[in-house]
Amino acid sequence: VQAHDHPVPAALLCQQPAHWIAPFVGYPTWEDVEALFTTLRAQTPAGQPLMFNGLDRLLLSIPMPDRESLDRYFPDHPALIFDITGHALYFNSRATVLFGWKNATPPPDVPDARWTRRPDGTAGGVGYETQATMTALGAFLPGVIPSPLVNLGAWYATLARNGFTAVGDLGFVSRLRAPMEALAGLPGCPVRYCLYQTTYDPAAGQDLDFGELSGMIRRVGYKIWMDGSPSIGTASISVPYLDSPRARIADVPVGTVPGLDVLNYTPDQFLALIAKFAAKDVQIATHINGDAGIDVVLDGYEQALNRLGLAGSDHRWRLEHFATPSREQCARTGALGVTASMSPFQSLYWGDLYDGVIFEPSYGARWQPYRDAYDGGVRPTFHNDGYLSPPLPWLNIQNAVTRRSASGTVHGPEQSLTLHEALEAHTINAAWQQKRDHEIGSITVGKLADFVLFNTDPYTVDPARLQDTMATLGTWIAGRRVDLDAFMASVTAAAHAFDAALLGATQPPC
Repeated sequence: VQAHDHPVPAALLCQQPAHWIAPFVGYPTWEDVEALFTTLRAQTPAGQPLMFNGLDRLLLSIPMPDRESLDRYFPDHPALIFDITGHALYFNSRATVLFGWKNATPPPDVPDARWTRRPDGTAGGVGYETQATMTALGAFLPGVIPSPLVNLGAWYATLARNGFTAVGDLGFVSRLRAPMEALAGLPGCPVRYCLYQTTYDPAAGQDLDFGELSGMIRRVGYKIWMDGSPSIGTASISVPYLDSPRARIADVPVGTVPGLDVLNYTPDQFLALIAKFAAKDVQIATHINGDAGIDVVLDGYEQALNRLGLAGSDHRWRLEHFATPSREQCARTGALGVTASMSPFQSLYWGDLYDGVIFEPSYGARWQPYRDAYDGGVRPTFHNDGYLSPPLPWLNIQNAVTRRSASGTVHGPEQSLTLHEALEAHTINAAWQQKRDHEIGSITVGKLADFVLFNTDPYTVDPARLQDTMATLGTWIAGRRVDLDAFMASVTAAAHAFDAALLGATQPPC
């Protein structure tokens, strides 16, 4: 079970004709990225938009792209690049025309959409946070993706090939209802879909009943973004960024403590959002990485649960990412009945940087403290966060058991889990977190018979080789083996009726 995903932007940004340029999917150096830019500039007709995802300034050691630098790379094409964090984007002058900005001037900033500006007030070429992402993605889609529904079907197929039978969408907007409902109703749909609606969706709070399809698609809660990403200095962290050449060239705010200044909402605003959407059978899920912000979120949860009479109930409210909680915060989270979906990809791909390069080792080595979360009663799950990292459950499990980064370096070995505990994070814990453990998450008499056939028993495999060894041989939904070719044929046949809805409704990042 993929506990936290963003299927629509992942489908649009991690597959052709968009270009995924993350270091761990084939572009390990900036020179590799520049070579792609050169090729595309030469081969793409002038005026054709170009869209990229996954620029990792920390791993590539590059300064921030902006409108001026991207104009040099792409003088004749609208160009849009999404940062690997999902919380920043970069664009050139021609992109501002697609955005519909008069004289390249961005709209006023709001908490979920901030823009850099030149001294004359025109766009600097950088945007931050969720609604900025939606603006840019929505403007580029019509010129880049011929059939969004086919891309989405292909992403579902990728999830199934990698061993997933269910997925949680932590960024649903109501205009996606028709295409997502259509996918869920197609014969042989390979994954069950649970959605968490964004609180800023104009239709949030309205009825969302999927009737006979509720076994394949349902709403279980609402999503709030409280902080950003540690890689760009917007996570609510309580310690300073170290001064290092790697951090400086990537424009990480060295010497600063982000603290509460980077939160998207004040404590009172956050509590008001919870009060507006929370109810007995409705989960609240909050994006929060940093330990300083975790305290604010837990304070808000505790107050809201008490006010709603839900303290001590089986509410299963969630924290998303939970990157740097202290052991005490893990215990408090568990005591409140709150659960967390954790991000092994952070430890895997950036663990070498967090541990001693941009944070003190005593802080960075604990990144994603699985053991403290598990022992604190948090009942953690794992995820890949849509378009931030490839959906590879065995790599997540491998990282949780070994605490090895992509380089093979071990960070915080005391935070490792057993193989059985790590497997639970991607199976029964994830089903429980989505309030579906009575239906899925384990092979048990009376459940829905969703399961995966693998090539070998993971308990016989060296934990450090799980990703290289384990392979999916097939997936079953409700006892029927999934035929992905037949499913994709159905998607292609239905695409013309639903592509317009996907082109008009995009999702925010992680």
